[in-house]
Amino acid sequence: MDLQGARLERRLEMYRARVTERLRTNRAAVEALYAGGNLFSPQGTRAGRALLRAHQLLQRAHGLLEQLSGDGVVPAPRLPERIDEHYRELDTLLARSDALSGRHHRAASVAHLPGR
Repeated sequence: MDLQGARLERRLEMYRARVTERLRTNRAAVEALYAGGNLFSPQGTRAGRALLRAHQLLQRAHGLLEQLSGDGVVPAPRLPERIDEHYRELDTLLARSDALSGRHHRAASVAHLPGR
């Protein structure tokens, strides 16, 4: 059994779950703004723009995940330094997205989990 491969796959799955959950909650927030008519107020417009920017960051994160998994157009990185660089960028994108979408709790970085 390849433990390193299993760890990398688990790490990738954890990031996928985080991105998917954030995309879902951002979409629900935009739908709530629209359904309540608040999207057309000055505050709602600002919130909508912030959620749109957060969505764009999450799309970039999704692209990085595709690249890391080898599913994207660009081949997956093989060097550990490049892989770690991609995960650092993912952490940055998720943190910026959280700040834009009003998430104030600080989620633990999957890249820095104990036992890694």
